[in-house]
Amino acid sequence: MLTAVRAWILLSALLCSAGWILSAVHQLNRIGYLVVFAFAAIAVVYWRRKSAQPVSAGIRRSWFKLRRRFKRPAPLLFFALALLSLASGAFYSPANGDSMSYRIPRVFHWLSQEQWHWIRSYDSRMNIAGCGFEWLSAPLILFTRTDRCVFLINLVSYLMLPGLIFSVFTRLQVRPRVAWWWMWLLSSGWCFVMQASSIANDSFAVIYALAAVDFALRARRSRRMSDLWLSMLAVALLTGAKQTCIPLALLWLIAIWPGARLLLARPVATAALAGVCLLVSAVPLAFFNLAHTGTWIGLPRNLGPQSKQWGNTQLNSPFWGIVGNTFCLSAQNLKPPFFPFAGAWNRAMRRFLQTPMGTHFASFENFGFLSRGVSEGEAGIGLGICVLALASLWAMRRCAHTPPAGGVADSDRLLWWLRLTPWALLLLFMAKVGTYQNARQLAPYYVFLLPLLLVRPGQVAVVRRRWWQCLGLVVMLLTAGLVVVARNRPLFPAETIISWLETKYPDSNLVKRVRFSYGSRLAVESQRNAFREYLTPQEPVIGYASLLGGCEVGFWLPFGSRRVERVLADDTPEQLSRSGIHYVVVEDSALKMSDETIEQWMEHYDGDLVAQLQFPKAIDGPPGQLYLVRLRSKSEAKPATAHSRTSPASRLLMHELIACNPAPPTQPTCQPVS
Repeated sequence: MLTAVRAWILLSALLCSAGWILSAVHQLNRIGYLVVFAFAAIAVVYWRRKSAQPVSAGIRRSWFKLRRRFKRPAPLLFFALALLSLASGAFYSPANGDSMSYRIPRVFHWLSQEQWHWIRSYDSRMNIAGCGFEWLSAPLILFTRTDRCVFLINLVSYLMLPGLIFSVFTRLQVRPRVAWWWMWLLSSGWCFVMQASSIANDSFAVIYALAAVDFALRARRSRRMSDLWLSMLAVALLTGAKQTCIPLALLWLIAIWPGARLLLARPVATAALAGVCLLVSAVPLAFFNLAHTGTWIGLPRNLGPQSKQWGNTQLNSPFWGIVGNTFCLSAQNLKPPFFPFAGAWNRAMRRFLQTPMGTHFASFENFGFLSRGVSEGEAGIGLGICVLALASLWAMRRCAHTPPAGGVADSDRLLWWLRLTPWALLLLFMAKVGTYQNARQLAPYYVFLLPLLLVRPGQVAVVRRRWWQCLGLVVMLLTAGLVVVARNRPLFPAETIISWLETKYPDSNLVKRVRFSYGSRLAVESQRNAFREYLTPQEPVIGYASLLGGCEVGFWLPFGSRRVERVLADDTPEQLSRSGIHYVVVEDSALKMSDETIEQWMEHYDGDLVAQLQFPKAIDGPPGQLYLVRLRSKSEAKPATAHSRTSPASRLLMHELIACNPAPPTQPTCQPVS
């Protein structure tokens, strides 16, 4: 495990630093990456020859150890979760909302320009969000020409999670037996398992956080410079992954403080490594955010039209932020896997915000919002782990009189601070972050909250109880069941079963809700493949008018066939013509923002409607709309428009289209216009 973690940290540092360096020299392309990989291979060969460690013998010992370990139920269930995650990620294309809206699209933009650059977009997240995950995914997308393999980043991180949890817990004086059970149980947390097969970027950063603390604590005893250097790289990668992870760097400062003087033993090498750490950390992005927006985080309070679409992340009052997040995080983590009362719950939350008490939480984004199911987009640590933790605390009170076997005196102040500080960081997180999906954004923090509770001597007796072990295995089985029935990536014949239920119970509201829930994946697939028969490789540039851009990824694929340019409301027809744009995909969100219809948009840009796609957005709301518009060239005659912004022919076509293609409740449809 330790060798794999070291290799992963070094590879992550290599890819993150290569991304910025290649961007600086305008060589973010295949040749640039091949040169970087060649130098890395030479360095690895040189290190292997210089090192006298027998690697093959260690691999054989680790293999036999793994074979023995996975004969026990808890490790076997973790292995099953890993296999299910692999199957889930391999069978289905990515569907994570945030990643499809801005994380993967901006990688396409960078690679097309062969450098990182500030992208013209209404969604400021395209530029201001952390780049760590994107720099890892860039070479995968570049060489495979698709985003289907990006989930492997999360899967590889997930496989290293149990071993790192055990190592950190035992160094924080959690008993080995207790740490052994909880390393498997925490690895079955919903946020970790759900994201292991997706392209979300919340849980993968926990590996960097655990490694930073682990190698810093190792260096206290080993006195090895390599451990300190790896710890520095890990914490730098942690801050570069996401801005919400930056407070966890305080844990590293506490852990490394006793051995900090060791860094002065080789000041030149340490200074060079510090430069690499700055490059892979949040510093480069903070510099560009400060230059373009005036704030290092890149998020001014007045965000413009997009602020109401994806919410503020800064709360007005820290006190009410802590109070509100105590409720929101508890509700999100204690929500059952299936929550059919989400509609009534969310309506009650909206009514509460209109009360005098509710006004204190107005700065939250969709305060108290809950979805009907569990997915990687909103899952926290999960109901099962929360119940098991509460049961352990309750049982510990009854077992507290049991004397610990081979007890360890808790006399190290440093370890006491390392167990207590994560709870202070939790309060800081709750005081500042007000997004409605903050349970999954808290993923790197969950693991560090447990040692303060598990270090109590009574936990040794609790984990020996048969009922507790059975409950832990049930929690892991529940997580495996959730992966199988996940609405975005079901591992059972969902379409066949739902079609049979629709035939047998055509008027059932429950069946309709199930169809809508599992139909969301079909809607994402339809958007991903929208208008593919019209957008041929002969069109090198495609325009895309949108607010958040959740459909952009499909227009890039296969990567290298065309380029997508965002079309903003103040762009003129002449600008589009100079950019070589002949087709524009118009999303209804862009029309609503500019308060115009598709007819008015086509009149302004002198275009013709080619096709339209309708897809469900909400079970009781209007469907979403995508329009493919072909812009007329200068040689084409423009239809006469005497007193209307829209020509009679275009208006007639639109009326016929809407009449013949009503909004379906579940299935997306694409309608061509002749």
